[in-house]
Amino acid sequence: MNWLHTWAGLVAGWILFAVFLTGTLAYFQDEITQWMQPELKQYATPDEAVKQAQNFLQNRAPNSSRWSITLPNDRATTTILFWRDPNAGGRGFKRAALDGNGNEVALRDTRGGSFLYRFHFDLHYMPVFWARWLIGICAMFMLVAIVTGIVIHKKIFKDFFTFQTGKGPRSWLDGHTITSVLALPFHFMITYTGLVTLMIMYMSSAISLSFGDRGAFFQALESQVPAPQVSGQTAPLTNLQTLYFNARESIGDKPISFISVVNPGDKNATVSFHEAATSSLMSNYSTLTYSAVSGKLLSAKPVLNNAELTRRTMIGLHAGRFAGIQLRWLYFFSGILGTLMVATGLVLWFESRKKKLKAMEKLSFGHHLVSGLNAGFIMGLPFAVAVYFLSNRLLPVSADNRAELEISCFFFAWLFMVCYPLLRGSERTWRDGALFNGITFLALPVVSVFTVGRHIFNYQYPRDWPLLGIDISLWVTALIFLALTRYLFRNKTRMESGK
Repeated sequence: MNWLHTWAGLVAGWILFAVFLTGTLAYFQDEITQWMQPELKQYATPDEAVKQAQNFLQNRAPNSSRWSITLPNDRATTTILFWRDPNAGGRGFKRAALDGNGNEVALRDTRGGSFLYRFHFDLHYMPVFWARWLIGICAMFMLVAIVTGIVIHKKIFKDFFTFQTGKGPRSWLDGHTITSVLALPFHFMITYTGLVTLMIMYMSSAISLSFGDRGAFFQALESQVPAPQVSGQTAPLTNLQTLYFNARESIGDKPISFISVVNPGDKNATVSFHEAATSSLMSNYSTLTYSAVSGKLLSAKPVLNNAELTRRTMIGLHAGRFAGIQLRWLYFFSGILGTLMVATGLVLWFESRKKKLKAMEKLSFGHHLVSGLNAGFIMGLPFAVAVYFLSNRLLPVSADNRAELEISCFFFAWLFMVCYPLLRGSERTWRDGALFNGITFLALPVVSVFTVGRHIFNYQYPRDWPLLGIDISLWVTALIFLALTRYLFRNKTRMESGK
């Protein structure tokens, strides 16, 4: 069990560190996106957004075959519209964002917090299929590491209360134990439910054997409403805002997150209202479909299949979208503990072997490689996040392909730190990396004062409380890294004086 725990954690450790850190940040992805798009002045409300979206789309895309309206909420403060471009054969899409007055707002091109969310299971540059399989395999390694860790640490709860500093591998083991025990139920839940979110892809062979056709499988999970046929006869749309109020009342005044209009302007046009997954953990995921011309209710279907409800509930547990602000912070801190658990486990592996071999000169190339990768990955990923935020402020707003430039800055910063041990060695990488992180995170709110119109000195409350929270979190992170820098430099001086 000890062997299995060690190698299961080490083989998948660096990927798991990236998954845990970016997935943890994704609990505040909407707030991060707000911070990275400071041009928005007037926030939208869902009740008014429906009417504003209909007016905008009827003027901008009257001949489109489909409209999609993502409504704002307390966290996502813009109305996002998509429509099929009739000039692109119905295959291309166009997009617009509306503010609280129903006017299109030119927001800087950025992926915001959604990049961090997508990266934690898509890895960005890899093909999605292979990336998700890789993440799934690493998640299985994580489950093995959690279960075997409980088995081999027989005194896991006793050791939690006997933390010692300055004891080499023993201190790393105590740190690993503390970060594991404090959020152990969360670690197990988040790993298992992470696998469940992608189970349909991982278990596609079982679906093929049982159903033959994937369409039959999805029909069994959730009965599908037949797509309406275009009649060729024009007819004006009814007031979508009135239907929105009717739909919301029908589902117990729960929030609606998404509206889809099929064949607007046609006699057989339909409009569907989708219940928000944020309404509660045990949501019914109701979808109400109306005639977009007469306003007649055509179907009202919650997800009735118990297996699918169970799967979606687990996805809700994993994503935490149902959580209020207090519970979301608990998710966040538990995720940080999970990130530290992986990091301390990686360092513990190296420190244990260094102690056994007594001297650095006896370490093999593989040990030196693991030592350098530990320092580069663990110090590099937070630095990459800081550079990603910094690039959002410093890149020209009008730059072509700006969102991808920000993401490129993220990966170049991470690659720089991963290669840094080749120049400075792993021990200096820990110290320099902590200093780089501290300075960069500390600078972010200051740089905002000189580069954007909405910053810490002119936020409007209560509207901008989330943005202030982001800035304070950046400074707290900076102080933690600067304190770590001071500790590492003092430890280096103490060791040199001891010699």
